[in-house]
Amino acid sequence: MTFISSPQNPKIKDLVALRESKKRRELCVFVVEGVREITRALDSGYVCRTLYIEDDLLSGEGQDLVRRVPEGIRFGVSKEAFAKAAVREGSDGVLAIMEIKTSTFADIKIGRKPLFLLVVEGIEKPGNFGALARSADGVGVDAIVVLDPKADLFNPNAVRASVGALFTRPLITATHDEFFEFCKSKNIKIIAASPHAKNYHYQADLKPAVALVLGSEAWGLSGAWQSQNSELVKIPMNGLADSLNVSVAGAVIMYEILRQRS
Repeated sequence: MTFISSPQNPKIKDLVALRESKKRRELCVFVVEGVREITRALDSGYVCRTLYIEDDLLSGEGQDLVRRVPEGIRFGVSKEAFAKAAVREGSDGVLAIMEIKTSTFADIKIGRKPLFLLVVEGIEKPGNFGALARSADGVGVDAIVVLDPKADLFNPNAVRASVGALFTRPLITATHDEFFEFCKSKNIKIIAASPHAKNYHYQADLKPAVALVLGSEAWGLSGAWQSQNSELVKIPMNGLADSLNVSVAGAVIMYEILRQRS
């Protein structure tokens, strides 16, 4: 296994460059740190291009992970080189470059249970997207659909906030028309979260096939939903604040969907 000692090594510089979303999009790769996150990516079919290993930080689980990756793409790194490349603390001594993978509506598995989609429109903060992905995994959504993405879906903050759960569900980027056409073809009910709704989320019938739509943190939903027979719902707010963080609001409604179906 090749060993990299200098933080100025070109490969370490390339890793640092991947912190920029433009570089990630250009090369169609992203960085994943930590044993749990890399393991979940591999388990979900993501392809590892390169694995960097700092032996002094490696746990027993980390050693098991290393054995899963072909030897030809493993690189040992010094403590100094790893510290320069890593974004977070406590990365368990492993850092991977993975290929970006997205899905299409054709990848959604249609089973006996009603479909459950999480749809985000114009979401801006990667950390909020990652937190939503973690909740989506928790309730078992069939796919995450991203419309008009402003956030970088594979930003390190998104990956970290999702704790690797971002990789476990089909991740689809689509236009509004493509999404509406899919919902129409599968008879999916559209539920859109809005503070201007008349009814609360628990008053809606969430047991049929449903797509939960969440809007931008700053601007909320676009006007596209008003013409699509979407059912608007809101969460009770009994204090001074008139809204919740989008990741919290999404979790509240997703777990209500799960409760109604249990």
